[in-house]
Amino acid sequence: MIRIVGAGMVGASLATAMAKQGHSVCLYEKSTWAPSGESDARVSALNQNSLDWLESIGIRPAVHPFKRMHVFAERASSDLVWEDPHSMGALVVNNALQGAAIESAKAAGVQLEYGRSLRWDDGLWVDDVPVQSDLCVAADGARSQLRAQVGLTLQPRDTGQNATFLRVHMDPNFADTTAQVFLQTGPLAFLPVAEDQAVLVWSRDLQAEPLPDSAERIAELAASAFEHRFGRFTALGPATQVALYDGHVSQYHKDGVVLVGDAAHQIHPLAGQGVNLGLADAQALVAAISKRGPGVPALRQYARERYWPNEATRQGMRALQHAFGSPFVPLAALSALVLRTFSYSNTLRRASHSIASGRYNQG
Repeated sequence: MIRIVGAGMVGASLATAMAKQGHSVCLYEKSTWAPSGESDARVSALNQNSLDWLESIGIRPAVHPFKRMHVFAERASSDLVWEDPHSMGALVVNNALQGAAIESAKAAGVQLEYGRSLRWDDGLWVDDVPVQSDLCVAADGARSQLRAQVGLTLQPRDTGQNATFLRVHMDPNFADTTAQVFLQTGPLAFLPVAEDQAVLVWSRDLQAEPLPDSAERIAELAASAFEHRFGRFTALGPATQVALYDGHVSQYHKDGVVLVGDAAHQIHPLAGQGVNLGLADAQALVAAISKRGPGVPALRQYARERYWPNEATRQGMRALQHAFGSPFVPLAALSALVLRTFSYSNTLRRASHSIASGRYNQG
């Protein structure tokens, strides 16, 4: 029996894939899934590798494809644009992906348990009763209790920023374009989730002047920050704000417990890679177990395969955050030069497009 703690996007997807490989799987979550409201602004940008894998295991959430990614900085004279006439990836509401993954897990025969009391003490205990497990997976997020109880530590680093999420009505002419502008106080992302709706994700330094309380005013400021390239934004609900942290465990498994997704690593959301890294974790773990069984050799293979790609992405996000947000003039000038170099080099543009789409995972 493989027991997975956490039925979020990554945990439920992993449970589906494991069950389709013929494993008995039990999936634990605090409460049953329920659809979110129309103003839900928690979204993820799925790259093509993630989309292909989800499709291969029968998880098909409602997604909004995009064909263009537009990046620029307020102090740079050049823009960076990736384009694919078919699709570069798709935006998905996190709640919708979680719901689709849970339904697929049920259809694949996964046993779902809600509201159980879970703890680790030389094995998993459920409602104070020890249960047999061939493998236990911690997919319970950044504040993973299972990770802490088994003795694996992740020390989160405060990025010095928070992120404001806001769903807006937008010009349908830009429905296939995602965008990001690097401001001195932090990056602002534009993520269309429907033909006439987008999510704004505005990461800002804690010492920066706070955004207004009015969601409508935030939408106006965001349109201005984008230099009105994407038209006018109209708020569709209240803005929400969260503190931003990053971190990475040094050890991915211990005593029959293995970590995936945010339980193992956290990164800045500026490039939208968090869920893609988590799904890549799930994909690699399934492949390792399929080849070696749910024992230590498979867990070692999984850890070797995923640690450095996850760490490289985390460090890359930190470098981008500091480079484009730095008030230090030479560093800001260098950032502008890098952006111009990418914009004029077909080789670098092709390479960065491959990374952005997730195809670098294909080997």
